[in-house]
Amino acid sequence: MRSIQSIATRCVTLLLFILSACSGSPAEPEVQSCTPSDDQDPCTHDTCADGVTTHTAVIGDPSWHQCSTDITFFAMGDPQYGGGADNKNSFHLAALNQFAGTLWRDELPSAGTPVAQPLGLLIAGDLTQNGKDGRDEALGPGRNEIGEFETDYGLTGTEGVLNMPVYEGYGNHDFDPDMPDDEFNWRYYYDENPTPSVERVVARNANRVGLLNTATGNGGHYSWDWGNVHFVNANLFAGDEPSQIDETSVTRDPRMSLSFLRDDLRLHVGDSNRPVIIMQHYGFDQFGYEERWWTDAHKDDFLEVIRPYNIVLLLHGHTHATYRYEWEGYDALNVGSPYYESYNFDGRGHFTVFRITDTTLEVSDATWNPTEQGANPQFSGWYLSKSLQPACLPDGLPACMAD
Repeated sequence: MRSIQSIATRCVTLLLFILSACSGSPAEPEVQSCTPSDDQDPCTHDTCADGVTTHTAVIGDPSWHQCSTDITFFAMGDPQYGGGADNKNSFHLAALNQFAGTLWRDELPSAGTPVAQPLGLLIAGDLTQNGKDGRDEALGPGRNEIGEFETDYGLTGTEGVLNMPVYEGYGNHDFDPDMPDDEFNWRYYYDENPTPSVERVVARNANRVGLLNTATGNGGHYSWDWGNVHFVNANLFAGDEPSQIDETSVTRDPRMSLSFLRDDLRLHVGDSNRPVIIMQHYGFDQFGYEERWWTDAHKDDFLEVIRPYNIVLLLHGHTHATYRYEWEGYDALNVGSPYYESYNFDGRGHFTVFRITDTTLEVSDATWNPTEQGANPQFSGWYLSKSLQPACLPDGLPACMAD
């Protein structure tokens, strides 16, 4: 009986095979499986098809792929060529160039380890005192303030005195010649380009190192990534229109920087929860709240844009001094300046030093002494240390952590 059943089963199987072959139906493909390699970047979405693994960037520009973050950079404001002591930037540059290798201060997690070579220097506006570019004026040749800045600070870390790339923004003084009620207002002799220092920031973006996004037209706003951290330079302040409080305020146009910031965060950060640092010139402190700079309405609009994102720091210049504080729940830093004769009451120049990893953010004030002409800079003053939230990447992918 079993032999008859076995023969019948084989016959049925053979018959089905013949019918399938005669009908022209393709045979079932061999199932191929694949597993994403364990050493692939967790910031890519890995899919398998036909035995091939495809790695697609999870967020932002396809060039963003770096998960493990350990970055060091410096920041300052208000080099302001044409104002203050003529030697202040020479001393400042000397201090910046030699600070790498200094041991981190005892109060921070990196205590006792050397400061790494910085990826760049952020400059939060007021590159010049009067916005001048050296063209002849009615009263004779003028000082080329923006040209002096470019000669000393360079751009990529190779052209000037500074040994690192520069990420500068423009401030109110880069719009300001003599005030409108002064006896001589040289801006009126610059009819074809009344804000040359501002325009130079815009032009320099074409050769700036590693930018991810730049504003169209003459805005000059830009963003970039270092590791898992997203940076945005909003220049004067994050707004679309200037304050209308007086004639001078109206000339200081933020050039649609809030719209740039809104679009940039949506496109290049999204819902990733990546850490974001925003730099502008005007602050969030008492001086920055004067409506001749930016208004309460401007600040409300700014808050509405940034609330959905993981903003870990707000950086600004403008006051020439340095300190840390909180604004609307955000850590804000006034990043210091070369002004040692005034504003900084210890008689020293100041800048700010940062280290950010996947899990920690460390920041400290740093100073130099004019009697030493910027030699032997050191950590001093305020500091900040906090843990960072992990990035919440889509589809349950792991956060970007070091291998």
